[in-house]
Amino acid sequence: MKMALTILLFLYAYPGLLGQDSSVQKKVELNGYIKAVEMYRFDKMAHMDFASHLIHNRLNFKWKPNKTVSLSAEFRNRIFLGEQIRMIPGFVESLRNEQEFWNLQKAWVQGGDVVFHTNIERLYLDFKKTHWDLRLGRQRINWGIATTWNPNDIFNAYNFLDVDYIERPGTDAAKLHLNTSDNSNIEFVYSAAANKKSIVASRFSINKWNYDFQIMAGSYQGVFTIGAGWAGNIKNAGFKGEAQYYSGNAQVKSQLNIAIGLDYMFKKGWYVNLGGLYNSNGINEEVSNWQNLDLKLSARNLMPGKWSYITTVQKEITPLFTAGASFVYSPKLNLIILMPSISYNISSTLDADLIYQSFYLRSGGTLNGITDIGFIRLRYSF
Repeated sequence: MKMALTILLFLYAYPGLLGQDSSVQKKVELNGYIKAVEMYRFDKMAHMDFASHLIHNRLNFKWKPNKTVSLSAEFRNRIFLGEQIRMIPGFVESLRNEQEFWNLQKAWVQGGDVVFHTNIERLYLDFKKTHWDLRLGRQRINWGIATTWNPNDIFNAYNFLDVDYIERPGTDAAKLHLNTSDNSNIEFVYSAAANKKSIVASRFSINKWNYDFQIMAGSYQGVFTIGAGWAGNIKNAGFKGEAQYYSGNAQVKSQLNIAIGLDYMFKKGWYVNLGGLYNSNGINEEVSNWQNLDLKLSARNLMPGKWSYITTVQKEITPLFTAGASFVYSPKLNLIILMPSISYNISSTLDADLIYQSFYLRSGGTLNGITDIGFIRLRYSF
């Protein structure tokens, strides 16, 4: 953490290292937000309820000394308050993103029911030219093009159950982007990670017949992987899909993930999204113990079931007020997740959200309520 801050201050103080003449005016951008999140969890299996509180601040800096070079740094500061700190073993350790190689986090306070934690979530240099872009450092590499589940997003998969992480995780990487024509490009990425979980891959993207296509291949944590995806329209409906294959070795089985989705915007503000996910290594039978389900979602484990389906409906009731709900179902496993939500734009800088997640699992012929989690979120942006 101290090393990263020293680097930022040094580069700012000595712009000549980045090829900038001292007479050129520095261009600095700063934005961010602060959120208050109240979470209420009702564990029906353990017959235990508890509340937790989160104050979440994000600071985003960008320095553009010239048209070629820019430096970005983004800080995620969180204060956790509540019983979950004591109830979750290794709570502070679980806050670290596994895709990050360098440890740029710091728990300033940890004890009892309070944790104050900071992580440098983005820290990268951009070098831009007409036909290429080189980015070095902690960054978000987004190769997913589908809506809910993204098998192609192998560098830092998004957990759609995480309601408080719209930026998505970053990774320590070097990325070279080359524009090969007006409608095609290729990217090369090397991502370092802890515990020998490095990823090296390339992706070729092209727009053809009004569709975006991509194909990718590389090495994922020691195994070969290859994938492809598309995004376009069938008449007025969006049509997207991705597939990703991983070879096997002595530690892991080979695997195939496929996601397909359709979405449509109706008149009067109605939006509907339908999606499906196939996970060749997923569970395809009833389980008697809820703890056997791994909902710590990752690039390979996008959902624990072999087959999963999602339906999302949203309605813009007024330009400032939106309501919606998602329904996730994994057959055979018989897992059901209900996620209703409402959002209200109080002002141009202030938003309020109410989100609920309800988990059900069928076992022994009985559908059991497992856990309900409610979130109240207030966000001020600046």
